[in-house]
Amino acid sequence: MAAPVFFIFLILDAVLVLLSFIQKSRIPKTSKVSDESFAVMLPEAVAIIGAIGALVCLAVVIGFTFFSAEQPHWIFYLTYGLFLWGSVYLIIKTQTFKVVVKGKNVTVFSGFKKPYAFAFDEVVSAVRQIKHNQVKSERIVIKTASGKRLIVESLEISYKRFAKKVLSEVDENCLVGFEGVQDF
Repeated sequence: MAAPVFFIFLILDAVLVLLSFIQKSRIPKTSKVSDESFAVMLPEAVAIIGAIGALVCLAVVIGFTFFSAEQPHWIFYLTYGLFLWGSVYLIIKTQTFKVVVKGKNVTVFSGFKKPYAFAFDEVVSAVRQIKHNQVKSERIVIKTASGKRLIVESLEISYKRFAKKVLSEVDENCLVGFEGVQDF
């Protein structure tokens, strides 16, 4: 009984990966990179981690399903199914998430939401959050007047360029956590 459930998860994952590549083909490529025109995106290493995680999950599940004396418990399939979904999520997010900045306009592409755009003039809040952990990671959370929310993490490509753009384009009264920051 558990093996058919696993194959249903496998088919759903394959469909999601296919849809992510279709979505990626609709994301415009940024041809010229400058401080006025650039894209913020996740590094490809995140997709590689997701792919390795998915392959390991599939190998373990297939190995235990077909080559063990007893059929694994359903919790085994649930656990590895969740790990598989998480791995596929990393792949989809890497392939489809992109923030394109052109002048004063920002366009956000995501595999899970409809693309949306806003101008830096519409930003009502830009909060820079710093985590005091070992790597001192940070992120910028932007909220617009229309209720849209964008989170850009420091591990993403062009994060410093985006932070510099936010610092220069957004009204000082809307900036939180940027005190004392001259340049990125």
